[in-house]
Amino acid sequence: MKIQYLSTFITVLTTGSFSAAAKELVTSQATVSNHIAALEKDLGTKVFIRTTKGVELTEAGKILQETTKKIFEEIEKAKMIIASTEKGLQGEIKIAASTIPGEHILPSLISEFRREYPAVKFKITVTDSINSLQSLTDNEVHFAAVGSLEGFEGIIEFIQIGEEELVLIVPPNHELAKKKVVQPQDLRNYPFVYREDKSGTRQETRKMFSDQRISVSDLDVVLEFGSTESVITAVSEGTGISIVSSIAARKAEAAGIVKTIRLEGAKNMRKFYVTRLQKKELPKAMENFWVFCRHFKFKHKTSKFQD
Repeated sequence: MKIQYLSTFITVLTTGSFSAAAKELVTSQATVSNHIAALEKDLGTKVFIRTTKGVELTEAGKILQETTKKIFEEIEKAKMIIASTEKGLQGEIKIAASTIPGEHILPSLISEFRREYPAVKFKITVTDSINSLQSLTDNEVHFAAVGSLEGFEGIIEFIQIGEEELVLIVPPNHELAKKKVVQPQDLRNYPFVYREDKSGTRQETRKMFSDQRISVSDLDVVLEFGSTESVITAVSEGTGISIVSSIAARKAEAAGIVKTIRLEGAKNMRKFYVTRLQKKELPKAMENFWVFCRHFKFKHKTSKFQD
C-alpha cells in the first residue's frame, strides 16, 4: 500500500469527488480512480460509494479514514523529529495573542515545545482577538492565538488548543454570590463591566446574549476594559458584575476576590485556537511549532462548580 494512494484517498474525501480531487492534486481523474482502485484491491473491499452528489465512505472507508489520519500525523511527527535531530531547530517565532491564550495557555504550550527545541525563541504580543488576527494578516507575526475567529474564517487555518466555559463573576458579598446558577436575563438588573469591543470574550458573550435574545443595550454597562484582569479587579471592588473566562475566573476565585456562577441554559462554551494564514509557507521552526500544536491540548479545571 503506497502513501500516495492514501493521500489521494484523503483528497477525494475532503474535496467530495474524484474530479475535484484530480483538480486539487493537479492530475487526471483516471489517475485518481487508479489510485483508489489499487487501494481497494490491497484492502479487498470498497472504500467509497459513488453517488450523484459525489462520494460517500463505506464502513471500511471510515476505518481507513481514522487510520490514515493517524498515519499522516505520525509521519509529520517523524519528519519534525528527524529535522531537529539532523540540524538543531532554531529561530524566533512571533505570536499575537488575545488575553486568555496569551496569559494562560501559550506559556504551557511554549514550555512543552521548548523542552524539545530549546534553541527556538518566542516573542508574544498580548492584545485582543481582532488585533491579533489583523497582525497575522498584515504579516507582522507568524501565528495568532485567539478565542474567536469571527471575520477571518476565509483567510486563515486553525488548530484548537483549548476549551473553556464563560462564567458570571460577582463580588464575594454580592446578593447573587450564594446562587449556583443565574438566568442570563437576570444580568440586566445589575451594573455590568464589559470587555472592549474587539475582544474574543466580548464577541462570544455577544453571541450568547443573542441566543438569549438579549442586546447590549439591555445591559447597564458602566465600564469597559481592555483586559480580563482589569474586569476582574473592577468586579472585585464592587463596580459591577461581568462574564469572563473560566480559566481566569478560577484563579481569581481561589484568591477569594470574586465568586463564579454558572449561567443557566446559555451556550457559553468557547474554544481557543492557534491560527496562521492559509497556504503560507513558513520556515522549519514555525512549521514544527504548527505540527506540535496539533498534539497539544490545554488542560485545566474551569471552576469549582465543575469539580
